[in-house]
Amino acid sequence: MTKEKFEEIYRRHYPAMYRLARTILYDADDSKDVVSEIFARLLRGDVVPLDDKLEGFLMTSVRNRCRDVLRHKGVRECVEKLYSSEIRQNQVVPINDDDRLERLMLFVETELPPLSQQIFQLRFLREMTYEEVAQAVGVSRVTVYHRLSQSLQRIKEYFETAK
Repeated sequence: MTKEKFEEIYRRHYPAMYRLARTILYDADDSKDVVSEIFARLLRGDVVPLDDKLEGFLMTSVRNRCRDVLRHKGVRECVEKLYSSEIRQNQVVPINDDDRLERLMLFVETELPPLSQQIFQLRFLREMTYEEVAQAVGVSRVTVYHRLSQSLQRIKEYFETAK
């Protein structure tokens, strides 16, 4: 894609994409980040939409990325609330975040099958979508979902018994 073509696409579609992201996220900075990510993928050539489907592709990409952002925020907020309530109730002895992360990664590397390890790392460390993980690994989205569900259940059980 030429620089001129990219600039034309950017000028023509950025306002609508930003408005959609802002409507979904209610946050100016997150909205700008979402739209910028999509344009960065387009510029890198990660995606090559057809010219007659460009607007639909861009708007769908914004919607999907906003959903990912909201899902990520929701999970994060939920975990933070649970963790803070457990600390207040003295049910959890706070330990260093680095130690927890190290224990988690050690568990993933030693206890999960290779495909599950790869899927876990792509989804949570590289923050890829289920679709992106499925394409990268060469399996279906359903397989990605099932492997992640199983992995998370095993991780949960391990850390509950390790308290």
